[in-house]
Amino acid sequence: MSDEPGPGGPASASSARGVSPVAAFASGVLAGVAVTAAVFAFVLRPMGAPPSFEHAPAPDTSTTPSSVSTPEPAGGPAGASQPEPSRSRGRADWLFFFKPGDQLVRMGDDTAMGMVIRTIPRHAFADGTVGPAYVLQLPDGGGQRVVDADELERGGRLQ
Repeated sequence: MSDEPGPGGPASASSARGVSPVAAFASGVLAGVAVTAAVFAFVLRPMGAPPSFEHAPAPDTSTTPSSVSTPEPAGGPAGASQPEPSRSRGRADWLFFFKPGDQLVRMGDDTAMGMVIRTIPRHAFADGTVGPAYVLQLPDGGGQRVVDADELERGGRLQ
């Protein structure tokens, strides 16, 4: 076989379309770079503000942990921006990141959030949705609270 353009030569396919092999390679590299940049932009996008646990009322400690209600989402008055929706609600295959006994603090300011008591794979939340949740023992003996798994994992970290 010959390296010359023409019938049967390796350059015949790209020459027939009017595209040089160098131009075809360069466009392939640019497409790869564009896809890589899009993937990194998606993976590294901001995830929204961590959930706030400061203004929620203390739970009724006379009930069992499974009947403790979830805190209302932080968002303020109507018209304020809503927090990012939970990615764990409705999922039966959620892998819990924290385990019982883990002491958690808020990522933003290291405020104590509590200790993980247990995980609940299917918890019915006050808004009617079902999803995985954590039961937290609040700091200073403040009772227990059920928290959406995704919200806690985005806003908390191990102490």
